[in-house]
Amino acid sequence: MPGLRAALSAGLAGRYTVDDEIGRGGMAVVYRATDHRHHRPVALKVLRPGLLSGDAAARFLREIRVLAGLVHPHIVPLYDSGELPGDPPLLFFVMPYLTGESLRDRLVRGGPLPLDRALGIARGVASALDYAHRHGVVHRDIKPENIFLHEGVALVTDFGIARLLSEAGGDTRTGPGIVVGTPAYMSPEQAAGEEVLDGSVDQYALACVLHEMLTGEPPFTGPARALLTRQITAEPPSVRERRPDLPPAIDNVILRALAKERGDRYPSAAAFAAALSTPLAGLMPDLVLEPGGDAGSCLVVLPFENASGDPDSEYLSDGLTEELIAAFGQIPGVRVASRSSSFALKGVRRDARAIGKLLGVEMILEGSIRRQGDRLRITAQLSDATRDVSLWTGRYDREKADLLGLQEEMAQTIVRTVRGGPLASSETRPLPRRASANSAAYALYLKGRYAWNKRTAAGIAEAIDLFEAAIRADPDYALAWSGLADAYALGVDYRAATVGEGMRRAAELATRALELDETLAEAHTSLAWVTFIYHWDWTTAGTHFRRAIELDPRYATARQWHSWYLAAMGLPWEAVAEGRQAVRLDPASPSIRRSAGWLYYYARDPAAGVDDLRHAVVMNPESQESHMLLGHALAWAGQYEEAEVALREAMALDPEETGALATMVRLRTFEGRLADARDLRDRIIALGRHRYVSPSDLAKAHLALGDHDAAFEALERAFAERRGLLVYLRVEPIFDPIRSDPRFLELVRRMGLD
Repeated sequence: MPGLRAALSAGLAGRYTVDDEIGRGGMAVVYRATDHRHHRPVALKVLRPGLLSGDAAARFLREIRVLAGLVHPHIVPLYDSGELPGDPPLLFFVMPYLTGESLRDRLVRGGPLPLDRALGIARGVASALDYAHRHGVVHRDIKPENIFLHEGVALVTDFGIARLLSEAGGDTRTGPGIVVGTPAYMSPEQAAGEEVLDGSVDQYALACVLHEMLTGEPPFTGPARALLTRQITAEPPSVRERRPDLPPAIDNVILRALAKERGDRYPSAAAFAAALSTPLAGLMPDLVLEPGGDAGSCLVVLPFENASGDPDSEYLSDGLTEELIAAFGQIPGVRVASRSSSFALKGVRRDARAIGKLLGVEMILEGSIRRQGDRLRITAQLSDATRDVSLWTGRYDREKADLLGLQEEMAQTIVRTVRGGPLASSETRPLPRRASANSAAYALYLKGRYAWNKRTAAGIAEAIDLFEAAIRADPDYALAWSGLADAYALGVDYRAATVGEGMRRAAELATRALELDETLAEAHTSLAWVTFIYHWDWTTAGTHFRRAIELDPRYATARQWHSWYLAAMGLPWEAVAEGRQAVRLDPASPSIRRSAGWLYYYARDPAAGVDDLRHAVVMNPESQESHMLLGHALAWAGQYEEAEVALREAMALDPEETGALATMVRLRTFEGRLADARDLRDRIIALGRHRYVSPSDLAKAHLALGDHDAAFEALERAFAERRGLLVYLRVEPIFDPIRSDPRFLELVRRMGLD
């Protein structure tokens, strides 16, 4: 439209220089322009002439200034708007000029997206929608063309323009020559022409977009008229029909957002985003435990429901669940689903057959606990997951002080009840006693584990206080000492405690736990980890790892940490095998899944671990470490574009996390962008001037740039601080360029790894 460009250039002279056309659609043409006032490139969008006129145009401009107040990291902002006189007048608005591509361009270019990438885009868009809905704005035209991918971040464009056009034009479906909304993404109520539309229409459209990101097509395709009819009447297809590798949980989330009745969808876009973030989303099809290696019956103890209506009683229900899992885990011949697999189903309602198939179990124990003062009422039911029939039910009314005795009684009763059936092969010996006979100490321990499992700085601090209180109540309570050791070990990461302080204390506490009870696999595992990662005593660490696994072969954390030990000892493929065993034992743990994927990097096959790392991201999208390790693996596998996306996700969660910055330095060197790599390395150095920066991250950045002298200076600091990176000298690929350097050989000797 050369005449349109000329009219814009004349009308905006002195404010903007209008350059070339960069896009067009049914309602607007977009030009690249230069903003002279702010000396920046912008995108100038002008509505097609004659689209609106008179009072409608004035209302449009008033409303678009309201939209300019929407400030959100996933919404493209509006810089400016106005009307140029003419016949007809020209309505325009100005946005940032973004580099990247639309989601539509990405889908056309590369087809369906990896699961973690698709969910990340959907969560970002959903957060933008929720923000806008809370400010009274509905988009009405969410589709891949209106989602822009800029520097790995999803941005929503044209926010509210469809609504403004429909209101200004006086029709909820069509304006003069345009269609408000796109049939392939229209909700049933929108397709039916209902006048009152709310944010649920955007949720429906986003679910259609997510369906397309995962399968290559929206739920319904075809001519516009047929599409509108199908949106109103047809049931949406499952994404797993077109992509069977996807987790059933994601299928369920999408289908709910695509419900025909708006009341059956999620109550808000934020709830939709939360559903896409739940750990349940990480339960991939390979969650079913592999047969052959683990003989015996399979049981899952689902999290007991806190029926008290009091959040402060949550520790009782969670604690009872955890201790029952531990109790059944001590019965020979019985295979028990891990805590992570169990708690991934907390609050999720499914029938027994579905849970049995999902977790690969034959029996399900579930129930509730209600607290009234110092009295407890516990109900429980054991079901056959293959037939969906009840095997046993029980109700107990006890004093809270008798919780320990109650759980032991329940476990023994269930074993006796089904002795002739699924547990026929189990032994009749009493269950090992793990808890304190002191009811106060036991309650404090349960509260401590509840706080510890939050994996937050506040949770770890609270756990330390509670475990210490449990020890004061019962100084001989070995599990409490082991729990306190775990809290101090995690405190290195979550409480910014110094390595030396946290690890020395953890070692002392784990040693005390073993003095009280040498048979605790948890305590052996804690001591093994500290001895390995901090004390660098390879022989003693190996002894404790082997003892922990001997005591409890199904303790997944022991397998996970042992896999890292094997890698450090120069046995990367043995480490991979042990990591896979940990995944089989606890497939719903993001940490264990992440570890399994990362071990392939040490085995010099980073591409093989990408799927596990993607799964870990899906299971916990808020984990900065998972995004970072995924980006690192993708970079070393040569998938630079996807690596960029993952690393930007990591840095968005923590812009000053130097591990992600160091990995980005490596990516830039792989891409040949050395000036950018040096700028990033200098940023890490600058951060170190006002806060602590790990010398390991500095060493990684220097090595990526080939600055070996600076790298060895950082490695010497890492040695003095006993940083964990050094235990992997034998297998870490970043050290390959300096392996023949005498300084490296001497460092290996000093580490005792020669």
